[in-house]
Amino acid sequence: MKFTALIPACAVVVVTIFSEKAFAATLKRQSGPVDPKTDPDCTYYDTAYTETDDCTYFEEWWGIPHKDFVAWNPSVLDDCSGIKVGNSYCVEVTRKPTTTSSTNVPTPTGTPKPSPTQEGLIESCTTFYKAVKGDTCDKVVTKYGTFTATQFKEWNPAVGEDCSGIWAETYYCVGIPGTPTSPPTTSPTGAPKPSPTQEGLIESCTTFYKAVKGDTCDKIVSKYGTFTAADFFKWNPAVGSDCSGIWAETYYCVGIPGTPTLPPTTTPTGTPKPSPTQEGLIDTCTTFYKAVKDDDCTGIVRKFGTFTLAQFVKWNPAVGNDCSGLRGHSRHTHHSAPYHDYHNT
Repeated sequence: MKFTALIPACAVVVVTIFSEKAFAATLKRQSGPVDPKTDPDCTYYDTAYTETDDCTYFEEWWGIPHKDFVAWNPSVLDDCSGIKVGNSYCVEVTRKPTTTSSTNVPTPTGTPKPSPTQEGLIESCTTFYKAVKGDTCDKVVTKYGTFTATQFKEWNPAVGEDCSGIWAETYYCVGIPGTPTSPPTTSPTGAPKPSPTQEGLIESCTTFYKAVKGDTCDKIVSKYGTFTAADFFKWNPAVGSDCSGIWAETYYCVGIPGTPTLPPTTTPTGTPKPSPTQEGLIDTCTTFYKAVKDDDCTGIVRKFGTFTLAQFVKWNPAVGNDCSGLRGHSRHTHHSAPYHDYHNT
């Protein structure tokens, strides 16, 4: 009986020991002022009732690392000199969960697609072009200069390998992420192009000629003598292989880098030609005669006696077979005997 009477008494003593401080400290409450710098996510407070309620007390009682206690209560300072008796301090922080959108909206990889387009157009397209009547894949590629024909067909597979499926008034992809916004700059290799010219004229042209009425490809080639007919066709493909496409009042290329500026010089095989002469006079002439009034071909042949009438007409074709083209005061070729055989080779 005596033993049992002692147990309740001990219990009363234990309750008395803890009732004044510990019990009060375990209450979830804010009983004193709280510094405005206290962590806003604080969910549990304790109050400093006496001078002995310092950092060590709060940290040991609540099992808080010193750095966390100071972080939650910056006003106490790292050395705990800021604790004030009567103020409440945070001893527990519960962070609020970060809210995220419940739906994952995919980020578009391209520009909003216009309408109409053809099936299969690449999803990541960023730049579109509305085709017009007469457009071809090559024309579109040339217009932009920032992608190849292969890329255009890859981005717009509905046009087909031969591009027969391209439609007017329909949008096509002409750019994806990474496609240049402008064509690569190149140093011009030719002279500024005059106008008008025909399509396909070589870009590296340095010399131009404006055709006149009656011009032919052969005439132009002969006029310059610095390139061949094949060169002229290559530089000016619009004239056609038969030169039927040459236009008057239109500029044509007659020189590219490396084209001679003058015809090749040839060593003259005859005597320097006096003036005036008639067209077609033989280049190998060594002796000339200046016709006078009333001269005729037969008289000149007789005068020299070293060549025949046929030879005289051959060397001077402008006089004509009937010699009606012989002009007084013009120089005509004639040969002395030593040169007669040379001119017949």
